[in-house]
Amino acid sequence: MVEDKRSGRGRVRDPAVEVAVLEAAITILALEGVAGTSMDRVAAEAGVSKVTVYTRYPSKSALIGAALTHLQVDHVPEPTGAARTDLAALLGAMRRQYDEVGGMSIVGSCLAAEPRSRELLDLIRASTLLPRRRQFARVLRAGVDRGELRADLDVERATSMLVGVLYADHLAGVPADPGWATSVVDDVLRGIGA
Repeated sequence: MVEDKRSGRGRVRDPAVEVAVLEAAITILALEGVAGTSMDRVAAEAGVSKVTVYTRYPSKSALIGAALTHLQVDHVPEPTGAARTDLAALLGAMRRQYDEVGGMSIVGSCLAAEPRSRELLDLIRASTLLPRRRQFARVLRAGVDRGELRADLDVERATSMLVGVLYADHLAGVPADPGWATSVVDDVLRGIGA
């Protein structure tokens, strides 16, 4: 069992333990949904004690929120300064991340739990969905400023158009070939280009 190291004045938090706990939570959430995710299961999957998990996260909702935030921090491509390239990179990274961690299952699980726990959907919005949208919006606004995109662009609507294709294609079972993200961006840009 991996635990935090003890120092002279208490425990020093080991960042590797933090990552193990968050990744265990993501794995269980994707496989078992919100109902199947528990502090005990996460502790066992991470190879730590339940006390270690509770020391960091006082509730299952707090743990899930932190796990989703952990997903958001990683996998963000550096901007190049070209709207088409940056949007395709963001969309491709989002799809890969969702595929790697079972992101659609996590979103579906949180949506299914919404009638019982609105807090979980609020957490997923705050930790992953809204920050991801802000990344797309930032690229779109920069494209408007550079004259690549229409000056009257509704940035929020364009963001929904780009991100919405990911969800719609997943639900329809449309396979993602290597050029998927670029083709989606090209189709959207036909409508919003300068």
